[in-house]
Amino acid sequence: MRGIVLTGDKEVAIKQFPDPLPGPGEVVVRVKAAAICGSDLPAYNAPKEHAAKRGDMIQGHEPSGVVELVGAGVTTVQPGDRVTVYHYLGCGHCEQCSAGNLMWCREARGLGSRAHGGDADLLLIDERNALKLPDELTFIDGAAIACVAGTGFSALSKVAPSGRDILAVFGLGPVGLTGVMFGKAMGARVIGIGRRQIRLDLARKLGADAVIDIDQTPEPGKALIELTGGRGVDAAYETSGSQDACMAMFQGLRRGGRAVMVAGSRFERPFGLGGIVGKQLTIMGSFVMPIHMYGDLTRFMIAHDLHFEPMVTHRFKLEDAAAAFELFDSGECGKVVFEWD
Repeated sequence: MRGIVLTGDKEVAIKQFPDPLPGPGEVVVRVKAAAICGSDLPAYNAPKEHAAKRGDMIQGHEPSGVVELVGAGVTTVQPGDRVTVYHYLGCGHCEQCSAGNLMWCREARGLGSRAHGGDADLLLIDERNALKLPDELTFIDGAAIACVAGTGFSALSKVAPSGRDILAVFGLGPVGLTGVMFGKAMGARVIGIGRRQIRLDLARKLGADAVIDIDQTPEPGKALIELTGGRGVDAAYETSGSQDACMAMFQGLRRGGRAVMVAGSRFERPFGLGGIVGKQLTIMGSFVMPIHMYGDLTRFMIAHDLHFEPMVTHRFKLEDAAAAFELFDSGECGKVVFEWD
């Protein structure tokens, strides 16, 4: 089988690997769609010395496909089942795994980082990670569910936007665009804040009531205040990891507003907390969707007829991975996916 390996300094290799065979409780999935995620870019941009330490690790954690083989004792899926893949492997027995938080297991292994990922013809995973894909959802939907859709749904569930709210979405990459889709479906008026015309246009296409181009608006926090008649937004979803975006978020939230953040590792210094205290803001963090929310997510998507094909701007074959990663790294795109016949 073939798999994508990021070899450092923006270089991509397609390498051959032995076809995996499932052991007890394991499943082999023949991948049909796999998407590039923003969290793949640090490995893509890493120096070769760093990449060498990872070895020939297959990249990717947003796959969906068809069950090819099952190991002994597997009962929940069978060959031919369409599945999406939960992208953290856990021990399955600890307190966190029992609660559905496989990403917090002490033995957690993320696909593409500590276990071979989904940018390959075949993927070996634990049975519990192969989640049946409802007939109403496509393989593209399944690839999105594996990461960005799960991230967006679980994060927005914490701030629970409704028809009473104005929701600001900071960052209009795929994770932010997912927030636009879900925020509108939950009933909120949505304002997207980002850059690059292609992503601003996608935000409008996916339902944003207004967009703010940060390259044309030096103070987006003030712009949110103006767009809301001086009141500020009720809720915010921060996906960029930018300190400037967070400062604009604090400024643009109304008194008593609430926000959820899914990025932030690039902060260079702490920011003042006076605004959070003075406005009595509720600021929450959110990581990976717990696996137990999968049913809620798929039912929500089906009920609101939500699909991720409109977010996809470019489709590639696996052999064209170098061009796919170069494009995604430029930011001049929406969702970029690999597809198999």
